[in-house]
Amino acid sequence: RSTPRGATSFDVYATPAVTVHVIHSPATKPTTDSRWPLDPDLEVVVTIDVTSRTVDDNQVKLSYYDHEGRELAVAWLYLTCVEVSLDVDWSRSGRVKSRSKDKAKWTWGPDGQGAVLLVNCDRDSPGTGGTDSDQVDVRTPADLQDMSVMLLRTQGPSAIFTEYQVVLHVPESDADKVRVFHTIRGDAHLLYKPVLGPDKLSYVLDHAGHGDSTFYVEGLAFPDRGFTGLVSFSASLLEVPDKDSPGTPIFTDTVVFRVAPWIMTPNTQQPLEVFVCSIKQGSDSNEAFLEGLRALLRKANCKLTVCSEQDTRSDRWIQDELEFGYVEAPHKTFPVVFDSPRNRGLKDFAFKKILGPDFGYVTREPPGKSVTSLDSFGNLDVSPPVTVRGKEYPLGRILIGSPLPWASGRRMCRAVRDFLFAQTVQAPIEVYSEWLTVGHVDEFLTF
Repeated sequence: RSTPRGATSFDVYATPAVTVHVIHSPATKPTTDSRWPLDPDLEVVVTIDVTSRTVDDNQVKLSYYDHEGRELAVAWLYLTCVEVSLDVDWSRSGRVKSRSKDKAKWTWGPDGQGAVLLVNCDRDSPGTGGTDSDQVDVRTPADLQDMSVMLLRTQGPSAIFTEYQVVLHVPESDADKVRVFHTIRGDAHLLYKPVLGPDKLSYVLDHAGHGDSTFYVEGLAFPDRGFTGLVSFSASLLEVPDKDSPGTPIFTDTVVFRVAPWIMTPNTQQPLEVFVCSIKQGSDSNEAFLEGLRALLRKANCKLTVCSEQDTRSDRWIQDELEFGYVEAPHKTFPVVFDSPRNRGLKDFAFKKILGPDFGYVTREPPGKSVTSLDSFGNLDVSPPVTVRGKEYPLGRILIGSPLPWASGRRMCRAVRDFLFAQTVQAPIEVYSEWLTVGHVDEFLTF
């Protein structure tokens, strides 16, 4: 539009911070005096790698010439370079790196990429009723260690950020799976303001242009039916002509996290702690069994936790009530107990006695609370690492007892099966166990 009538060629120059690229076909070449023909297929691209100190401190000059080489007109392009970058630990090194590529992609495996997020399902804050993810505030520094860091970098002339907004936002479909806290410096100590989550889809940065803003991200939900575990966040630079306008995005940077799956630990791992119920009353006392177990665990140098009859309400089948696993990210790992929907005497034991600092808790309940024997976690096992038809399962495969696929009968409730299949990494297999009265896979198989 700035080309004058009669112009046939042009040249282009820029200030030192600007790099000019002329994209052209092989047949199109500049003249001996570095002028380019006004070819409709020719394209001029300018880039800047240095953030501007002042508005319009970079310029590009285009001069237009006629066929005799006379300068007909000059056009100036004024440029201001700002930085808006949303960064996470995409390389899984435990550190947030800037200017990473493909931050919006997530791939599995040791050579994969993409940030990892933990469900904050332990209880670091004493006196709270549930898990830390149930709280909408940060009550202890230990709580932050369970979260993933996200940095929003904004640099450029302050005058630009008075006219433009930087907004951090999360898709509505992901908002109930995560919560984000913004680190704000208070008078005496740091404050952690909840800015995104189930009831907050966007957050306008108040002091954009002044370097890094630190955010802490916690997971609120494990992968499950209808949720693959992937969540995304975006930072957008918006042009806002007036207060009533929603703004027009000029640039958006997006990052993706995957919520770490719950991973079940095989019996072949080195034991850390053994939980066992004590039954002292009546003819079914297990005192002799406990004595033998104590002697064995002393040799194994393993901690033994004996659960009293008061805590277990005389329910001895602790293997049926809970299953141990863990969650892992590059910056943190902690065990997580999975509480079955069996709900007999040990119903509240895991929540009341195991959930605590760096020990998480998760459960799944079927609609209507209707359960069968196959919902007990004696019907849940996991193999050691295994290779099946050339495919490696380095964390083993989960085994669930079931009836034959074409037959009716008891099945583990869908809420638990959906949860186990959604964790992906241990690819569950259903094994025929309905031929047994109790029907548990651990009655005929173990590792």
